[in-house]
Amino acid sequence: MEQRPSAQGRPGYGDYDPYLQHHGPEHGRQQGNNSGWDAIAPTPDLDSPASPPQRSQVSFAPMPSSTGLGIEATDGIAQVPASYNHYYAVTRDSLEQDSDSPSTSPPPVHPTSKSNFAVHEYPVAGQDGAPYYSYYHHHHHPPYYHHPYDSAAPPPDGPGSSLLDRFANSTGWRMASGGWPMYLMFFLGLAFAVGHHAFYTSLDGKPADDQIRMMRFGGLLSYAVKASLVAAVIFAYQQQIWVTVIHNTLRLRTIDCLFAAASEPQSLLNWEFIKKARVAVCLAALAWLFPLTVILTPATLTVAPRTEVKHDQCYGIRTLNFEAEKWKNWRLLDQLNGYRGLSLSLWNSTVADSVGLVDTPFNETFFDYWTESSPQLELVAAQSALTGAVIPRRDAGLETCGGGWNCSYVISFKAPGYKCSELARGRRLDEDALKRQGVPFNAGELAPNGNYGYLAVVDEGEYASNQVDVFPGGIPKMKPPYPKHLGAFRTEPVLWIGYSAHTGQGKPPENRTVPGWDTAFEAAVVRCEHYLTNYTVRFNHTFSEQITTVLKRDYLRPIINTTFVPGRYATDGTKDNTTAVPESNYVLPADVENYRVTAAYHSLGKRMRAYLGGQIQYAPYAIVETDASKTRLIDTETYLPVPNLISEIQAFYENMTLSLLSNPQFVIVSWAARPDQRSGVTTPASFPATTPGGDDDDDDNNNNNNNSTRFPTYPCVRTRLTNAYEYKQRDLWGAYAAAVGAALFAVVLGSAALAQNDFRPRDARVSSIVAATRAPCLDALPWEGKASKWGKVPAEVLDVELRYGVIAAGAGAGGTAGAGYNNNGGVGSGGGTGPTPSVGTPAAFAMAVPGLWMGAAAAAAAGGSGGGATGPGGLLLAGKVYYGFAPSEVVERTRAATFGPGKPRNRLSAFSFHKNWQ
Repeated sequence: MEQRPSAQGRPGYGDYDPYLQHHGPEHGRQQGNNSGWDAIAPTPDLDSPASPPQRSQVSFAPMPSSTGLGIEATDGIAQVPASYNHYYAVTRDSLEQDSDSPSTSPPPVHPTSKSNFAVHEYPVAGQDGAPYYSYYHHHHHPPYYHHPYDSAAPPPDGPGSSLLDRFANSTGWRMASGGWPMYLMFFLGLAFAVGHHAFYTSLDGKPADDQIRMMRFGGLLSYAVKASLVAAVIFAYQQQIWVTVIHNTLRLRTIDCLFAAASEPQSLLNWEFIKKARVAVCLAALAWLFPLTVILTPATLTVAPRTEVKHDQCYGIRTLNFEAEKWKNWRLLDQLNGYRGLSLSLWNSTVADSVGLVDTPFNETFFDYWTESSPQLELVAAQSALTGAVIPRRDAGLETCGGGWNCSYVISFKAPGYKCSELARGRRLDEDALKRQGVPFNAGELAPNGNYGYLAVVDEGEYASNQVDVFPGGIPKMKPPYPKHLGAFRTEPVLWIGYSAHTGQGKPPENRTVPGWDTAFEAAVVRCEHYLTNYTVRFNHTFSEQITTVLKRDYLRPIINTTFVPGRYATDGTKDNTTAVPESNYVLPADVENYRVTAAYHSLGKRMRAYLGGQIQYAPYAIVETDASKTRLIDTETYLPVPNLISEIQAFYENMTLSLLSNPQFVIVSWAARPDQRSGVTTPASFPATTPGGDDDDDDNNNNNNNSTRFPTYPCVRTRLTNAYEYKQRDLWGAYAAAVGAALFAVVLGSAALAQNDFRPRDARVSSIVAATRAPCLDALPWEGKASKWGKVPAEVLDVELRYGVIAAGAGAGGTAGAGYNNNGGVGSGGGTGPTPSVGTPAAFAMAVPGLWMGAAAAAAAGGSGGGATGPGGLLLAGKVYYGFAPSEVVERTRAATFGPGKPRNRLSAFSFHKNWQ
């Protein structure tokens, strides 16, 4: 049976057993079993006899989370080769717990925090194979070392899953479980950035209502982005702190800057910090620059004037329906909304006092016939003709668009229009050819050949106002039967217009004596016929102004499809001598509905023609004999017709037609959504209070069916100039792209630092700093001084170069009388004593030989008298093992003792994902 050394016979050690062994790779497979245990034989390194083997217990503080010192469990003590003639062992108790600590039985675990140590009692490898922990010099598992839970046997907590074990030990899981706060904060910041974008997108173009609240909420989202990303950067920076102090030897004042850079910007001014910790400086600078996102991003949502466009349904949109004249009987009051309906025509009747004959059908002796345009039509026509524009309905914009809005819409309707064509143009016209085409005037009188600038004949075939001799009221004096063509519309007069157009530049010559007269003018003759036309018109209400644009006009048919025969007088018993062919196309009063509609067309056309007939003599001076000079058709400066006269004539008539909408009392004015429904007079206050929209039959949008019937809505485009939110998307994402990119860069560096720290997340809390400054060697620093009275560190201490690493207590500052450091780790030549562990404590003594940790009794250091033992290499390491800050030479001696003096310290890139610790 294999025997194990015991320290029970060692004076002063009581029941304490060591323990943990570390072996060099050269000794692994060459070990053999002990040849037997001799109770009388001395224990190696001890002078007292050995005690019989016992099932020993050792208090053990599990390994801190920050490192891998090569502490592993084995199933037996690996023996040192016989060339050493003794066993070497080392114990490790970071909390200096006594050996008589109460025994516990939970399974050994590696805690996730350096501050959460749990003390456990384990058999040191008895016959039952109970495990103990030993040190070895390399971070890879030697073939002869294995953790007891690495075997196929289930762990003490119960059977486990190899798949789950592999997953739990995978690099990805360890990275995620170690760095989840950093990743969570990064993705949370990205989510807040996307939410900020979505919030501003929802406001873009909308009215700037409640600006303060919206700006504050945007600022809150910006702050959330900044705070989340900064948290990720700070986490990465904390990981980089420990990588930096492991890689570099830094003065204490630089280490101060390293730990304080995230909260004290002046720390970034330390040159050694900048020089040796460039990655950490970069991360700290990023953390300080991130607040710029709070400044830049709110400026991406501004308020600016903007035209808001809304496709909607509008009230009050009207159109023209001349068909409504079919049913208009002047004998009926025909009121709507308190206003009587008006016809475009005035009527005579063949029967006196015919008011009571409303329901009596017309016959050969009782009928109405047209006499004149109505005064209301004459008023509207005059307004349009004299202003040269479409007369808008009062409050049309407010009624149609709503308060504060402009709007536009398109309507279509049938109405009379003049279809014009140019018969001839030139300095000399063929008068004979024009005569054959029916031109009723001498075209040779037009300049430059003549002195006239304008000639117009527009009344050939005009309806005679006095058809027969009548009594007041238009009642014929003759007895029935009445003439067949009494009141008949025989034809619609053709517009014959000749004019001179100035073709030169500047002002035209005033008379023939001015040079260039013959070339300054061009004569033209135009013929226009009265047609039923299908119009498509856009109305645009901007503030109180109404603008109309005829988008399309389709000429359907002549109003009366006859041709006037000049010089032939009718002898049909009436005073109307107009003769037109074919006579069968005359429109007679007996055809009541068609007659009334034709009368409306004729009434409007006559009001237009009243302004065109006549002449203007241009030279030697202007002589005006036409009302055309009152209209937009004549240039009041030259008294010549305006350019593009054909288009102007058509527009002149169309303006007059569209102006009929200005008086909703006309029976032909109806709703655009329901042309067969007369609109009547309305006011803005008479419309529903709800905003127009949706189907006009929808009760939800129009309050009730009554409103839907009275006020049908029509598609329109509503616009308004308003203060609206303007989202500058490129600026927001420019700022956030830089912030997210910088944070991602920091996360990559933080992940690399996390991997170099063996996937153990580090922090910069007070507990971490306390744990990192426990090495007794720091006690030898010159802390005394006036400055330290108030908690300030002396300058000479701030200039000490330190490094973070593995430290053995006996490897600290031994020292001379001048508090120097002995490279042998013991007492300096000045006679000082190095720190040694107390006898009887769980602290063991370690002696380093090249490549090994070996247990040893306390012995004097080389060159001194302190407690320690000198190993084969002359280097003494005694006492506890720490992870923390120490002078560079102390860390290097421990490293050399641990990993071998010839192995260089590993330097890793900031982007390396390999473990930092050997």
